[in-house]
Amino acid sequence: MSEPIPPQAAGVAAPSEPMGSNAGEPATLAGTPPPEAPIAPSLPPAGWPGQPPAAAHGLRLVWLAIVALLLLVAVVAWWLDGRLYATQAEIARRLQNTDTTSIEARTIAKQSAEASRELMARVAVLESREQDLAAQRQALQQLYQDFAKSRDDAFLGQTAELIALAQQQAELTGSLSPLVSTLESSVARLKRANNPRAALVLRAVQQDLSRLKSSVAPDIPAAAQRLDALAALVDQLQPLSSAAPLEGTASEEASTNAGRSAQGPGWAPWLGRWAHVAWEQVRQLVSITKVDRPNALLMAPTQTDYLRENLKLQVLNARLDLLSRNASGYKADMRRIEQALRASFNERQPRTQTAMALARQAGQIDLAAQPATNLQSLAVLATLGLGSN
Repeated sequence: MSEPIPPQAAGVAAPSEPMGSNAGEPATLAGTPPPEAPIAPSLPPAGWPGQPPAAAHGLRLVWLAIVALLLLVAVVAWWLDGRLYATQAEIARRLQNTDTTSIEARTIAKQSAEASRELMARVAVLESREQDLAAQRQALQQLYQDFAKSRDDAFLGQTAELIALAQQQAELTGSLSPLVSTLESSVARLKRANNPRAALVLRAVQQDLSRLKSSVAPDIPAAAQRLDALAALVDQLQPLSSAAPLEGTASEEASTNAGRSAQGPGWAPWLGRWAHVAWEQVRQLVSITKVDRPNALLMAPTQTDYLRENLKLQVLNARLDLLSRNASGYKADMRRIEQALRASFNERQPRTQTAMALARQAGQIDLAAQPATNLQSLAVLATLGLGSN
């Protein structure tokens, strides 16, 4: 509450005391009533300018509190918004990690499923092979049990198994030596057996043996050696585009002419040598060669190198077909090699002739020939119930 304003501040002058009057007594005139006490002016209403009342001060405090509260609410809202954004970012990151983990898990599951299917397929194949082996084992056991009563039957059954194993080895390795050795040993054993069925099998084995000895088995190692020699000889071949003289021809003709001139008179050697030198110079000026492919004469040295490398690759491809027993591919490769030698290299060069001879010899091998199949001895043994045809 504010203090009352004195009358002097309100602009009302206080009545002055009469001069000469006693203190404490009011000055009165004769017959005049005493004056009334002055009335204090009323206070101005609250809210006037220049007079801030307590209610206005409290109102300011209320407004200040509201503003502070709003600022506090704004700060709290800003802080909560930041926390919400951080939480959303963390949730998004965790969702992304979860998606990545889910994708990886699906990939691993897919790979596991594929591996499981592959393993199941392998297991099925192994089970099938196991069943086949079990069936073969059971058949062999049954065969041995049936032949246990008779020595001759057991002997013939053993012969059938040996011939079958030798035949499989010959088909796998491409060599007839194991099969021929087995048939020769079987002939020696069958001759010692006194059994009509053994004699029947003996005739069939002898026929197979004579047929195998007369047949030409593919000599794969020899053909591979020829191809290796041909590949090593490619770098020494002279292409048709080369203008260098042929090696070996000049020396052979010089020795021939020298031998002829030595048989003449004393001046004949000198004249023969001079004539030979002149003839060689003339021969080197002009060379006549039959060319089936004109582009072979226009090859640059770099193209010649590419031609040699291409020929080497063809030889290596033929060697792979030879080792894998690809008869059609091997024949086609050897035809291409011979055509390349004839079309791009000088056939009058001795090394080119050697290379063509190697290619021709290597191409004569017949990979399709399989003399180890259709053995008559196994057919006879199968007829007797002692083997499988």
